Amino acid sequence: MVIVSPTAPSPMTAAEFAAGVAPLLPELRRAARRYATTPHDADDLLQETLTRAWAGRGTFDGGAHLRAWLFRILVNTWISGHRRVERRPREALTETFDDVAAAVLPTQPSAEFQAMRRLPDERLRAALASLPETLRTAMYYAAIEELPYRDIADLEGIPVGTVMSRVHRARLRLRAALAVA
Repeated sequence: MVIVSPTAPSPMTAAEFAAGVAPLLPELRRAARRYATTPHDADDLLQETLTRAWAGRGTFDGGAHLRAWLFRILVNTWISGHRRVERRPREALTETFDDVAAAVLPTQPSAEFQAMRRLPDERLRAALASLPETLRTAMYYAAIEELPYRDIADLEGIPVGTVMSRVHRARLRLRAALAVA
């Protein structure tokens, strides 16, 4: 009796990794800036993403899309960092701290809010904002980021058919909301 064990994918070489990642860097940087609140944090997020991708390159299945794999790592890295910050105990403000600093520091709106703010029509912005989170996210990736359904599915961790139905339902709701308004 012969037992066949599946072989693990062989890790990418440094040259293969660099050749695959280089054309995606501008897009990854833009995505990191959408998630991070400052350009410095975005650079840190991108660096951490690439570090994790390099460390996990042995798990990358060559048949999968490198772009979607890297974006999933970026999103997971951001989520991990966000959770780490949320778990950190809050520091109590001391008497020497004035509320002046809080008033002077700008608050950064979310990337989704910034993208929606750039939309030309207020009715469209309101209609998009009224969509449930799952539909709005799928529509954002499909219409604004112009990602293929396969990449959206990989990013969200859902089947392609689910992405297609969410985008379809979002379009129907937007069409109905804009027709009434």
